[in-house]
Amino acid sequence: MDLTYREQLRQIGLNINYYRRYRQLTQLQLAERVSISACYVSQIERGLVKKAVSLPVLMAIAKALHIEVSTLFQFKNLEKK
Repeated sequence: MDLTYREQLRQIGLNINYYRRYRQLTQLQLAERVSISACYVSQIERGLVKKAVSLPVLMAIAKALHIEVSTLFQFKNLEKK
């Protein structure tokens, strides 16, 4: 399964969204814990970041969600069946 860069960013965003909801956090609550804006959390979750999300931000998000950073990179099969 070869994912494009955009698809990878989208999958990371979906993973963040899943775990944020699992932890019953709003985007604003997560943003405050990570010291970023809620707008930026929204962009990350939707895969709409312009270039890339920095590793320190991803590490802070993972910590706030009580997951390993590697969990954010566990991509689901996105191929159409």
